[in-house]
Amino acid sequence: MERLDDIDLAILRILQGDCKKNIAEISEALNIPKSTVHYRISRLEKMGFIEGCYAKLNPEKLGKNFIGVTLVRAKYSPGYHEIVGEKLSKIPGVMAVYFVFGDTDFVVISRAANRDELMGIVEQMMKIEEIERTSTMVVAKVIKEDMKIQI
Repeated sequence: MERLDDIDLAILRILQGDCKKNIAEISEALNIPKSTVHYRISRLEKMGFIEGCYAKLNPEKLGKNFIGVTLVRAKYSPGYHEIVGEKLSKIPGVMAVYFVFGDTDFVVISRAANRDELMGIVEQMMKIEEIERTSTMVVAKVIKEDMKIQI
């Protein structure tokens, strides 16, 4: 991992907390020149530490109240994790695909408006020829959902 100093980490914390903060606000908060903030952000983007900035949308307000957690077992073959992972990731409604070790090959997180839409997502998974079996759980209540990285 490339080394980050305290200023880099402070900039990342600020942007992760509120990506709408502009360079002047970050400069003022950290008591450093705007040119330094601009340079550091550009450098952090080029280094791949910042992959993008986007609004965190409220899925429930957008009608996506059903969360499915699907455990997927796939047929083993060379490179299957990349092939199946790519196919799973292209299904509309799929938010995350994780390749894992153990009896299950993938954990897939999806969001849907209702049971029928969630069932449609699962059916699309089952149509993938490399998939042997799926097991889907519906989330009853979200206790914590935060993708921020502790830095």
